[in-house]
Amino acid sequence: MASTSNTLPSSDTRADEAAGMQPPLQRASQLIESKIQTDLKFPVISELLHASASGEYEVAVPADWQVVTKQRLIPLPDALFEQYDLLECRCFMGLFPEIKRAWITVDHRLFLWNYEDESDFYSFEDQEQIIVSVALVHPRPGVFVDGIKYVLVVATPLEIFLLGVGYDAASGHALRGSSGGEVTLFATQISVPADGVAMTSIAGTDDGRIFMSGNDGALYEFVYQSEDGWLTKKAKKVNLTSSFVSYFVPTFLATRQDTPALSMAADNDRKLLYVLMQDASIKVFWLGGNATQGGGGFVLVHHHRAIGNSAALLCPQFNEGTDMPLVIASMHVIPPTESRTLSLVAITGGGCRIYFSTVSRMQRFYETSNAAVSGASLSRQPDVFEVAHVRLPPEPQPTLASGQLYGRVPRQMLSVHTAFYRNGTTLLAHTWNEDHDSIVGTAPACAQILARIAKQPRASLSELSSSTQIEGRTWAIAETDAGSVLNDLATVANSNVRTFAVLTNAGVTVLEKQRPVDMFCMLIAQPTVQDAQIKEFVTTFTLDETCAMCFSILCAGQGASMRVGGGMQVLGAARRILFEHGGVPHFTEPSSFSTGADALGGAANERIVLSGRHNGLAVYLARVLQPVWKLSATVSKANRDGASPTRLHIGIPLPQLVEVQDRLRKLQHFINNNQRFVPDQLNQMPIQPANSSRSTADAATCWQAESASLGALYELMTRATEAISFLCLLADFNLPVISEALVDSKRQSLADIAFSDLVCTDAGRDACRDLILALINSQLKQHASIDSISDILSQRCATLFSATDVSLYKALEALKLAGDTEEGAEVSALCTSALELLTGIAGTLSAAQLREICASFEALGQFNAVASLALTCAVQSDPHDEALAFWGDGAPENDAREPTYRKRMDCYQCVIGMLDKRKTQAAPLNAKSLASLPSTDALFQFALYDWLLENDQVTVLFQMRGPFVEQYLSLEPRTMEKCDMLWHYYIHENQFGKASLVQRELACAHDLDIGLAKRIEYLSLSISNCKIAIDMVKGNIRGAPCDLSEADEINELATMLRESEDQLEIAQVQLDIQQQLKSLGTHEIPAQALDRKLFTVSELYDQFAEPLKLWDSVLLIFKASNHDDPEFVRDVWLTIMRTVLDDAHATGLMAVASRVARLGHRLYPSPAAFPVALIARILVDLSVDERPHEYVPGFIGDTLVQASVPHWVVFDALNALYAKSMATARTNKGDNKMADMLAREIASLTTSWIETGHSSKGGSADSLTERESSLDSPNPSDDASMPLRTVDEALSQYIINATLANNVELKNELQRVQNHIRHVF
Repeated sequence: MASTSNTLPSSDTRADEAAGMQPPLQRASQLIESKIQTDLKFPVISELLHASASGEYEVAVPADWQVVTKQRLIPLPDALFEQYDLLECRCFMGLFPEIKRAWITVDHRLFLWNYEDESDFYSFEDQEQIIVSVALVHPRPGVFVDGIKYVLVVATPLEIFLLGVGYDAASGHALRGSSGGEVTLFATQISVPADGVAMTSIAGTDDGRIFMSGNDGALYEFVYQSEDGWLTKKAKKVNLTSSFVSYFVPTFLATRQDTPALSMAADNDRKLLYVLMQDASIKVFWLGGNATQGGGGFVLVHHHRAIGNSAALLCPQFNEGTDMPLVIASMHVIPPTESRTLSLVAITGGGCRIYFSTVSRMQRFYETSNAAVSGASLSRQPDVFEVAHVRLPPEPQPTLASGQLYGRVPRQMLSVHTAFYRNGTTLLAHTWNEDHDSIVGTAPACAQILARIAKQPRASLSELSSSTQIEGRTWAIAETDAGSVLNDLATVANSNVRTFAVLTNAGVTVLEKQRPVDMFCMLIAQPTVQDAQIKEFVTTFTLDETCAMCFSILCAGQGASMRVGGGMQVLGAARRILFEHGGVPHFTEPSSFSTGADALGGAANERIVLSGRHNGLAVYLARVLQPVWKLSATVSKANRDGASPTRLHIGIPLPQLVEVQDRLRKLQHFINNNQRFVPDQLNQMPIQPANSSRSTADAATCWQAESASLGALYELMTRATEAISFLCLLADFNLPVISEALVDSKRQSLADIAFSDLVCTDAGRDACRDLILALINSQLKQHASIDSISDILSQRCATLFSATDVSLYKALEALKLAGDTEEGAEVSALCTSALELLTGIAGTLSAAQLREICASFEALGQFNAVASLALTCAVQSDPHDEALAFWGDGAPENDAREPTYRKRMDCYQCVIGMLDKRKTQAAPLNAKSLASLPSTDALFQFALYDWLLENDQVTVLFQMRGPFVEQYLSLEPRTMEKCDMLWHYYIHENQFGKASLVQRELACAHDLDIGLAKRIEYLSLSISNCKIAIDMVKGNIRGAPCDLSEADEINELATMLRESEDQLEIAQVQLDIQQQLKSLGTHEIPAQALDRKLFTVSELYDQFAEPLKLWDSVLLIFKASNHDDPEFVRDVWLTIMRTVLDDAHATGLMAVASRVARLGHRLYPSPAAFPVALIARILVDLSVDERPHEYVPGFIGDTLVQASVPHWVVFDALNALYAKSMATARTNKGDNKMADMLAREIASLTTSWIETGHSSKGGSADSLTERESSLDSPNPSDDASMPLRTVDEALSQYIINATLANNVELKNELQRVQNHIRHVF
């Protein structure tokens, strides 16, 4: 069997894992949980019978071990033998294990014999008919009084009647050796006529239905009720198998009679009734269908007539039913707890077990993976009833190879006339001779099965077998003390042993099933047990299980050792084996083939394997705790009167708790008296083997790991022991009454808390404290002293009730007294005393306790005490300020610091909650009223600031001038509200430079939901505040002192100012793009994207302006970036103007003039985006070539002037175009129509300049000198001067050219303009 030893990481690995290591108690809890789950995962019987047939049996160790051992023979009383001598007709006998009685009928007399008491028997002789059958069944609900636990059905050939059975078991359950309880029979006056039919078998169901099989081959139901109805009788016999016509055919005319039944078995979980017929066939009736006459459902769903053939097909060695008819000795229901797919086992006369299933083969195949048969489908009508497995009987003398299915060799069969099966154990009454029977017992070989499971996914059933001779011929076999688990390893020595009663004509033989621990006791009870025998046992059962058995024997004491004899010798041997053969912790050797847990050991692939002694302790402790581990320690139940509130009750029966606690205390006592688990000194450690490469330091590491684990297990058993004491104490003080004082939420949280959680978790400890507080409060209400209850709690459960708890409850008592006192000085004194007691233990208070205590202080008007206690609790709960670091890191998920942070926030909430209540009072909340609160706790200050923001108390926050205001507003996560408050705070503190920086960061923020217009507003504010900061540094405004030198700070601010101004210009372009997109109405998503951040000019061009053909925005981008690309700009301007001209709704050149003017206002004087000469040329081309009919003189000049271009710049552009046009005309000898148009444009421009009043600003001859002197660096925005001399000379040249061209009209127009200029200037 593979070892289930616990492993720990090596020292190197554990150093890396130390930070994440769990608390010792939690690790011990997980270890116990894993051991319990290992025991619970033992396969069910159907998982072991996955093949079609089997017959494997193992030889026990020691070899003389018996599956069952004969404990005693209880002979029949002499009085019964005397009654037997009076027999005239018939005698029957059987067992009623439910009431610890054997029943015997002698003709018409019925005797109930208390075989536990050996002589006491009860006789019933109130009728004169021969009794042919007797059965003990459950009563129908609501028919009898509560005192009647069972109903005794007595059948005679003439009448069938019921007797009520009252049973009072000694101490609630009949222990072996007790009186067997008291039985009382009551006449019920309920009977039905038998009509001459002898009932051969009677069976009952849990819901009170009674079925009977008659010797006429029919099946009947005994239907009864408490009273006669209008149309129904109190009792009646219903024939369930005869047809309706048979009621009208006389009996003597009936030509056919059904085969009578031998026995019946009811399957209450599946709602089935199995009927074994005399021809060895089995009928299956479903009891869940429509109701019959006054009863429940009864439907024949299957009748298996060829059981022998089916068995032979599955198992060639099965040879029953070939030479002679098949005989089935008995059949037994397999409950769903044992198997969900196998429902019945029939035991043949040859000792074979034939397993039946009501589930199809495919569903059985998948049972282990997906639980093929769900709980809801158990009671459905079965689709099949088939033989699923055949189990051959053991050989009369088992050998190592017995049970192997070699070819088709027939197996020697037994001669079985009575059999028993339950929970994996089979007892066969085999005829040995005329005067003796041999009880052949079989049971699963648990150790061998577990060993095979460790090697392969699915293991087959392997059983141990033995035989025991008994006196007399067997009539019945029954189990009196039932076992609860199939795995006998998962038991402790002093737990109830499975006990069987075998009724023969000589008396009752009591048999006990032997468990592995009993085998171990038998082995070590030998006077000279050899080490080889011990090693053989360890090899079979593993070292861990052997050590667990040692603990079980040592903690059971004389009780276990006396069962096999040996007494102190058994205890001494168990102790010696535990310490001499228990092993030592060690490192596993590196292996390249290691997988699973070993692979977690790091690069060296090493793990610490703890000793078998440690693992045996864990196994035994898990089995001690298993009965209560997952049960609810407290449960909520409604009051009997239905009134609320519900009450808490102890959820585990007290006898069960006391039994577990007794075993735990014995284990603690043994450990306390045997301090040999871990050596105290290094030189006491066991010497490493000679061939071991391990150093003494490695050995010390292993022992330290084992010591830590043992310490955790000891702490767990101590906590479990005290938890049981506490639950018993609550029961003594009437928990239901105590729980009435709890609030509903607290009562609900305490309901259904598992015992394991009560022992091992913080929630369980809090639950204990809540219950202790409720207990103390109930005692205080009864004016009892707290000291007495404190002493009881300290004695019984010291770990649950410590000195800290004493201080807590004394403080609570002081607060309660303060609440009952009217004298102000006394109230203050009591509150001060309570605060002093609580200050020392503040860190141990839970959040709920702190809230309740603060509420008490607040109700007493002790507001400073609330703040002091809550903040002290916060600091003591987090001495290393982990919560502040967690908050500063952005509160990451699944962080180990989160519980500490939440605890501190709960503490602060007590103070915040008090402020919430006080803000509604007459006195307004102001900074002065908050000044008394401690200001050194940064996290509290942050929580306080949060509360101030939530309550719109920004002004109070600024006025507090706390040391953490700036830090609070600056830390992540950023919010709009906090950022706005931060720059307002800086302005309030005259720190305009910092305010400007925050505003700029807000404008550029990507993580805040800020619209583009708001971002532009922040940039504008940033520029303004930056200018103010520069002025303050220069000394124009008195402000706060600065850390940097004045020159450095001015340079830094100036750089930030330039960058902000550039960003503002780009942001305005971005706003223009957004407005254009919104006006189009077809680009909502890009328009929304422009709100999310400030884009760079490249991003605006690449992502928006160019792809969406927003040409106006392209020009704005060129202006902002000062990008010089004349060809592309010409194409953009040409596209813009042609788009306007192509618009059917536009007004041609007038619309172009309007568009150019509008753009000019935004683009001029940018040479990159608004090149005047280029735009002038495009306008000339449009006027001459495309829209000459729309052109009016002055159109080009007026358009450019309206675009904010100065007159003189327009003149330069037009004059240059004129010169170029004349040169082209001379070269090509063409007309000079364009030159004439440009001459008129210049004339119109000059006239326009004079008429607009510019001449008054600079129309003298000096202006010409000034203009010419500044030609190298002209101001493109200056429209106050005009180059008069250049204009005059240009006009003279234009006149000459017009004269040469004979253009008199143009010549005269130009001369008028020239004369006008000369006249004015």
